[in-house]
Amino acid sequence: MKKIIFLFIILFTMNSYSQSIYKGLTFGMSKAEAKKEFKKNKDTYTSVDLGNGFLYRIYQQNFIYDSNKLVGVLFSPKGAGLGQSYENTKSYLIHTRNFFERLGYETFIDNEWWNAPLNYTKSASKWGLVLNKKDKTTIVQMFPISMGNNYLVNLRIWHHDTWIGYFDAQNKAQKQKADESGF
Repeated sequence: MKKIIFLFIILFTMNSYSQSIYKGLTFGMSKAEAKKEFKKNKDTYTSVDLGNGFLYRIYQQNFIYDSNKLVGVLFSPKGAGLGQSYENTKSYLIHTRNFFERLGYETFIDNEWWNAPLNYTKSASKWGLVLNKKDKTTIVQMFPISMGNNYLVNLRIWHHDTWIGYFDAQNKAQKQKADESGF
């Protein structure tokens, strides 16, 4: 019986560290492993087609690590190195949300300005639009950022538990500030 329990623990641990963030990029990869995967399949990562002409790309320097383990990937609209127009940014945001909702992702946070670049960048919002995969393995976070007179979609695909940990820590810090405020 102890052998079965031990085997179950090993399999569970291996499974939690092999969850896909995107394609061959998996949660828990070291920087060296992620870099190797990116170089091996570069064409896969430099043109991510969401349909209707909405293309994203990944730059290996935009991988997100925590404790030297891969926990997220930042996607950028392809060909938008100098930013996008207001309308193009808005179109990307709306299309990307619809794309992930068609895949079954559910809304976790729906900021009122998530698809209004000017209003969002002037607001104090931190999270933007956050979608949660039903099986709670992946979080999709998107929001516009300002690039001078242009904007850019910031699309991040996160390991669910890592992002929830950041979210909970931020909420705890805000609660502590409120508790210490004396009001």
